Amino acid sequence: MIEGFDWQPVLIAAIAVLSMVNGLSVLQNYRADRADIRIAPVFDDDWMFWSELVDETAPEPIRRYVAIGYLARTNFGRRTTSIADTQLKLRLRNRKTVQSFLFDVSPPETVISNADSRPLPVIKPGPDPFDFRPLLQPGQASAGIHCFLFGTYGSDEWSPKTQEGRLTATVELENGFGQCFRSDVVFRHVAFADLEALFPSLKGFMIKNLEVGES
Repeated sequence: MIEGFDWQPVLIAAIAVLSMVNGLSVLQNYRADRADIRIAPVFDDDWMFWSELVDETAPEPIRRYVAIGYLARTNFGRRTTSIADTQLKLRLRNRKTVQSFLFDVSPPETVISNADSRPLPVIKPGPDPFDFRPLLQPGQASAGIHCFLFGTYGSDEWSPKTQEGRLTATVELENGFGQCFRSDVVFRHVAFADLEALFPSLKGFMIKNLEVGES
């Protein structure tokens, strides 16, 4: 030991560094030991649709929009969680943002070959924030039709912002503890008649659930 050397500042600095390292380690373990939900299309560009239903008889055009996607929710984290809330957020041409909760649309009546010729299930809204069932286990995925509706009233500036017919939006999932998971998804435009061929009751469903001038 060096005679006359004051070791106190060195010891204090060493304690501070160890405390910082320990704190970062605890934070890293905390971040790793939790749910990490990611949302992505199951069939890439297939079964990711958006369309519009326009009422030209009103003084100002009433636009009702639907975005339907076959999406998978995968838990890449280490903790089991539930999904209490699902929303879709997107930008309009006038730079405003609209959002839609999940709607319980009737399942499509058409089966598709790349789904093993099985009807596609529909993801239901909920569960209640205080109901932690069903649970999404670590490494588990849950897939199904996600249906979102939103309406606008007025000029074209209230239409969704798109690029070459593609609508980019953000799906937000929130668990019972308020933790939010966000993923960007892209829907491609299809004629309403084509989408209605898959979901025959879609027109009535949209009119029933979207009020005039909702936005």
